Amino acid sequence: MPIELLNLDDLTWEDLIHEGRSLIPAFSREWTNHNPSDPGVTLIELFAYLSEGLMYQLNRIGDKNVHAFLRLINGPGWEPKTPLVEEKRTAIHEMERRHRAVTPGDFEVLTLAVNEKLPPAALERVARAKCVSRRNLDSQDRDAQIVEAPGRVSVVVVTSRRSAPSKELLRRIKRELEPARLLTTRVHVVAPRFLPFRIRLTLAPRREASAQKLRDQAIESLQNFFDPLTGGLDGKGWPFGRNIYVSEVYQLLAGLPGVDYVTRTRNPKTDEPMDELDVEPAHEVRLKFNKLNQLEALELRPDELAGASIDRKDITVAEVG
Repeated sequence: MPIELLNLDDLTWEDLIHEGRSLIPAFSREWTNHNPSDPGVTLIELFAYLSEGLMYQLNRIGDKNVHAFLRLINGPGWEPKTPLVEEKRTAIHEMERRHRAVTPGDFEVLTLAVNEKLPPAALERVARAKCVSRRNLDSQDRDAQIVEAPGRVSVVVVTSRRSAPSKELLRRIKRELEPARLLTTRVHVVAPRFLPFRIRLTLAPRREASAQKLRDQAIESLQNFFDPLTGGLDGKGWPFGRNIYVSEVYQLLAGLPGVDYVTRTRNPKTDEPMDELDVEPAHEVRLKFNKLNQLEALELRPDELAGASIDRKDITVAEVG
């Protein structure tokens, strides 16, 4: 989108003459003839004509101005090698291209730009990138990863193969980010971390539904919903750090053809209803309950993705009575 040039002065010839005549009494009370026949008024009209021409030129950017601006952008030794129109286009393109990584968005854009330098036949490419500021996610101490670390920036990389990125790809990204970072910033490029959890629910089918087909549909829908590349509500991959809400899982499964309703699975030994999401004991503090002690969500940290483990035995299809 071109930059709209400002009108530096919108006074017309008539405006300038009117302003000149209005100043006469302030400078010469004896000058009382303000008609066009007066020689003084003729001079005012002449100066108005010259001023209007100067303002017209002031509102136009000529080749000399363009040349001077391009030299300011490209350095004092710059000389045009192509027509000025092409030189302007090249300069604007260079200015729009990100050379520095300051904001999290800058780091993410520059990380994705690494794909442009990979061989066309490369099997491993950057699919998504997430910048987490003030965190050292490269630390071997898991507790240190969640502590604020001033001056540190961590970039989490998801590859097109859905597997952990290779060390070579991580090193390549880090080499590209190093010249772009601020002097006092330390950059860490890491693989994504998936918070593992299981889903336990019971589907009540309609009479005409096939239990096996319904279970297969449910498993496929859940896998797609939590997929790091195509999951989420927008189909662009499960967002980093987005909590997993039980209500959304219910809504997803209840919308499948052949499902009458969805309910909690009961423990076969105690017949007590079990929580819909199950995690390892170390992550139980991430489970969020409401005032009725009902599970609402599973909390993810900013660098984490949903590591859903969908097992057939966890998806129960109730018998039709």
